[in-house]
Formats: sequence, structure tokens, C-alpha cells
Amino acid sequence: MKRWRHVFFIFLVCILCLFGCARTRIIDKLSIIHVFGFDLADNGDLVGTALFPEYTKSKSDDQIQYIAEQAPTGVLFVPRMSEQTSTPVEIAKIRVLLFGKDYAEAGIKDMVNRFILNPQLGTNIQIAASTHSARETLSTFKNEKSLTLADRIQQNIQGQTLPRLNLHIFLNNFYGEGGDAYVPMLTIDENNKVKVDGIGVFKDDKLKLHLNEKQTALFSYIKDRRSQATYKISLKDNDRAEIITVRNFRSKSNWDWNHNKEQLSLRLQLQMTLTQFPDRFNAEKAGDVMEIKKLIVENLKREMEDLLTTFQENEVDPLGIGNIVRSKDKTWKVESFYKKYPSIPINLDVNVKIIHSGLGS
Repeated sequence: MKRWRHVFFIFLVCILCLFGCARTRIIDKLSIIHVFGFDLADNGDLVGTALFPEYTKSKSDDQIQYIAEQAPTGVLFVPRMSEQTSTPVEIAKIRVLLFGKDYAEAGIKDMVNRFILNPQLGTNIQIAASTHSARETLSTFKNEKSLTLADRIQQNIQGQTLPRLNLHIFLNNFYGEGGDAYVPMLTIDENNKVKVDGIGVFKDDKLKLHLNEKQTALFSYIKDRRSQATYKISLKDNDRAEIITVRNFRSKSNWDWNHNKEQLSLRLQLQMTLTQFPDRFNAEKAGDVMEIKKLIVENLKREMEDLLTTFQENEVDPLGIGNIVRSKDKTWKVESFYKKYPSIPINLDVNVKIIHSGLGS
């Protein structure tokens, strides 16, 4: 009995010592960066821009602080930024990493290898790119007096246009052989507000393609079975503009690879809610609903085929078609497949089920 008491006493002392060795970090004495942006300087250096809250200021002051620094490599940003702050710079809580347009198009591999893979960074990070410089974008966002950029991106993933995105998905596509990375795109709108503007697709480490809102919705239908993106169809009836809108509920993609013919087939099954339709249709009549569904399928099929062609013409593969074929073909080789990728036929079959209608007319 005494032996067990002795063991328990030693264990308790060790625990207390470990707690005593832990470094206390007071939030008011840290500059905790929430958003970090990267740009390319004219001389080839990098420009880092950071937004962080200033907890030591009174509530009546502007608490969102902005800091920019230039360095030849990303690892120097933190020590150089610390020279401009009254408290140590902390990067472990970064929620958004933003690449400016010029830098993203020039190539981000070095930054991914040296900064994003830093063990100090958490995994709950959103990677994004901008149609402007990161410095301009974050300077504009600072004027909103908010640090909710990550929440803005996440909201567009959960219930709007964007497919599911996070750091794990980005790195898997960035370093994998059977697909290309894609990230949310941000832009500055006519009201000088920062908003989500579709997705950007990388080829290797360079931003190659920017999908608009409709293209992003179509991409989400194929890529993410939980996408709830809204799709709009513009019609004309006797020179009068008409609109049909549907909101996706669930989607299922079935791919088939014909090795002998070297062609792909995609069967896409969509469950959608009809949210707006012209007055000439009656959602309570089965015939009218069938006619609306036919219009939806025709438009979806045509525009998805255009999207797939756009991917092939730009030689980007955000859908991970290479991985799909590799899972079905044991002879798959990355070099030979992507040489043929731009000319591979993709047969598309779209099936739509209207699960609810009559919300608007």
C-alpha cells in the first residue's frame, strides 16, 4: 500500500512540474494575426500583410491593426513584423492565408513549402486568392472593422456556391498527382467591400483559371455531393426575359472509364428545389414541372459540357479526373494521362429530381 502511495506521490509531483514548466501566454500581450496576405514585390521580394486585433486599445478605438513588411523569404516576416509591434507576433491562430493575384500567377510553391507547412500554424486555415493584390484586399477589408473573413468564406461553403474547402483538401490536391488545387477567390466589389468571387484553379503551383459564380456552382454540383448552390437559367418568351432558379439539395456523381476507348462517362444525379419560375408555368401541374425540368437539364448539360471543355483546354484538373481514372485503371501513369487529358472524350448524363416547388413565381 505504501509502495502505491509513493508511486502516486511521484506521479503527482511530475504533473505539477509539467504545469509549472508551461509557458504562460497572456492574450493582451500578443499580436495574434488572424489574416495574412502575400504579394510579389517589384524586386522579387515578398510582401507580407497582416491583420490582427489590438486588445490593449479601448473599445472606442479602431481595434483592427494592419501591418505590412517586405522580405526575401516568408520566414523573415514574423521577426521583421515584431519590430513594428509593441507585443510579440503570434501566427498560430491565423485563419486565412491570402495570395495576391500577381504572386499566385507567378507561383506559390516556395511559400507553401516554407510557410504554410510551418508546424506553428494550425490546420483550421482557409487558403484563398484575390483578383487584386493581397495588400489592397486586406487594406479594404480592414475598413470593415472586422476579422471575420474566414467566416465569410465558410458561409459560402456551407450554404452558397463554394465546394467544401480546407487546408487538408488544398494540400492533398497541391501535392497529389491526380488533380489540381483550387481555392476561394476574393475580390473588391463596386461598393468597396471584399466578397467571395468563385474559385481559382492552380496548375502545379500557379493560378491558371478563375471560375465565375455560375461555373463555380456547376463545379460544386459535380465535386461536392452536399453543395446547395443556386443555379439560374435565363429564358426568353416572346422577347420577354424570364428566369428559372433552382437550389441544389444533394448530388451524386458516378464516373466510368472505358480503358479500350479511352473515354469517360459521368452520370450526375441532382435533387433540386425549384425556387423561381415564370408565371406561365403552374408548379401544381405535372406537365409544367416536367417542362421546367427539361429546361433545367438542357441548360445544365450544355453549361457543364462547356465547363469540362474549359478545364481540358486550360489543362487543369480540379475535379481530380486523374485520380478517378487511376482508381479504375491499374496501368495509369501521370505523365501519359495528362498528355491525353485535353482530348479525352467525356460523355455527360444529367438527371434532375425536383423535390419541392412552388416557393415563388
